[in-house]
Amino acid sequence: MSQGRLGALQQTLADQQVQGFLIPRCDEYQNEYVPASDERLAWLTGFTGSAGLAAVAHNRTGLFVDGRYTLQAAQQIGSQPIEQGNLAPADIADWLCKALREGDTLGYDPRLHTEPGLAPLKKRLDECGIHLRALDANPVDVIWNNRPAAPCGPARPHPLTFTGEDSASKRQRIAAQLTEKKQDALWLANPEVCAWLFNIRGSDIPHLPVALSMGFLYRDGSAVLYFAESATSDALRQHLGREVDIVHDKAELFAAAERQHVQKVWIDPLLTNCWTMHELRNREMHILQERDPITLAKARKNAVELEGSRAAHIRDGAALCEFLAELPAAVAGGAHDSGFGELEAVNLLRGKRELREGFTDDSFDSISGYRGNGAIVHYRVSPQSSLPMRAEGIYLIDSGGQYPDGTTDVTRTVVLGEFPPQAREHFTRVLKGHIAIAALRFPQGTCGEQIDAFARKALWDIGLDYAHGTGHGVGSFLSVHEGPQRIGKASTNVALEAGMIVSNEPGFYLTGEYGIRIENLVFVKESQNYPGFLEFEELTMAPIERQLIDPALLSDGELDWLNRYHEKVRETLMPLVNEQTRDWLAMATAPLIRN
Repeated sequence: MSQGRLGALQQTLADQQVQGFLIPRCDEYQNEYVPASDERLAWLTGFTGSAGLAAVAHNRTGLFVDGRYTLQAAQQIGSQPIEQGNLAPADIADWLCKALREGDTLGYDPRLHTEPGLAPLKKRLDECGIHLRALDANPVDVIWNNRPAAPCGPARPHPLTFTGEDSASKRQRIAAQLTEKKQDALWLANPEVCAWLFNIRGSDIPHLPVALSMGFLYRDGSAVLYFAESATSDALRQHLGREVDIVHDKAELFAAAERQHVQKVWIDPLLTNCWTMHELRNREMHILQERDPITLAKARKNAVELEGSRAAHIRDGAALCEFLAELPAAVAGGAHDSGFGELEAVNLLRGKRELREGFTDDSFDSISGYRGNGAIVHYRVSPQSSLPMRAEGIYLIDSGGQYPDGTTDVTRTVVLGEFPPQAREHFTRVLKGHIAIAALRFPQGTCGEQIDAFARKALWDIGLDYAHGTGHGVGSFLSVHEGPQRIGKASTNVALEAGMIVSNEPGFYLTGEYGIRIENLVFVKESQNYPGFLEFEELTMAPIERQLIDPALLSDGELDWLNRYHEKVRETLMPLVNEQTRDWLAMATAPLIRN
């Protein structure tokens, strides 16, 4: 962030008669990944993480991030006059109450915030005599010269061979819940719910294959959808059919709902921005605020989606293995001129994935961390930060691919040469936590927070932990981070159900030294031998680094799990990798035994 940008922002705030402003890292759809035109937080502060918020008040600026981004934020802030804090609402509110004065007004863009998100801040600000005000124009946009244009690429039909259920069936299934709730319409708040409900995909957002859209689903199963005019085509209209109207003005959505005599609307308060709430209330519509039923429906993958995910993970695993097999030689070859580093590793892996059928994009920006950079949980490599890699130390690669039949996400921690001796115990304890989740059997109705401790116990035993969740949901050619299910310390009250895909990714991070994470995707299935219980089945196919394992720390059951997993990986991938990789794969998956 330059002082010039901050000064210009302060002047714009004065013009709008507010003394402060909030800059969240999101867009009007509450997407995790956002188009370049919505990267306001990065443009103002330099912070590029996927979660964060900045606050500007008088002559102070604060950047608030969670535990995943503490180190990254500090690096990217650098010497800028920005105070760093915790993303927790209470901490943000305390900072604002100190930075602003009684009687001041804090502005916000109502399209970028939800009412539940603002509620904790508003309560505390009210106590401090500070007012919140929605602004018509975002002051960052006012001063952002050469701001990228908003994306408006084509919306594409997603075939039944990948979805396993046609859109008409989905619409009727969700509409039945509207009838049960006695609601006239469901507000479709963001592109992900629209993509699932209407079986459409696009390319408007990096790594998230959606077309920007929102709309209403009516109780009879018909709908109205907003798309940019350039996103529509005859093929899209034919795919959607006569029961789905398309409009090119967001305000027209509400006019269309009024023509349908909509009086009662079901909205998801966590997905619906404040601007939409204002539009609904202005039309005196009665609002039911509950979790969007589509969110849970798309989390329960059907048989076609699960089979597609298996196939995508096999192709993706073969690409990852070829990358890992070639990595040591690439590192050695670049050692003379520092020509191979973290960024080149990303490009090498991307090239391997591009050779696999159906690959369309990375599912997120790869986390390629060598040595100390691996300890930055969500490190994003850049030409400026990329470390040259040597035949020594530990390297962490967290990456994934988007394929029409599935979304992948996998982390492997690998040895490039001599490494600190304590890393072996750290890695093995992370592995013990990974196996504890992978092998777990649990009763139906169990939530992710109820099993999170299994992943952490081996680390807790020696006074260690990690500052991120253990698992997140994953979509089907949709977002790599999908709710409502997750595994973590925080309460969700969301039971894990058959068909849900979730990551299993415990880790450990030694600042300045190395990062360790082992991540597979698994899906929940019913236990065949124990009625009323659920289990996990592996989707990810890739070896786990054997050189970092201390077999003495593994139980017989854990050692057996590891060897059975490696046997499955070897048998599945051996026919799909190149000849050079076959020898590597045989060694990487060889049975591990105690000395």
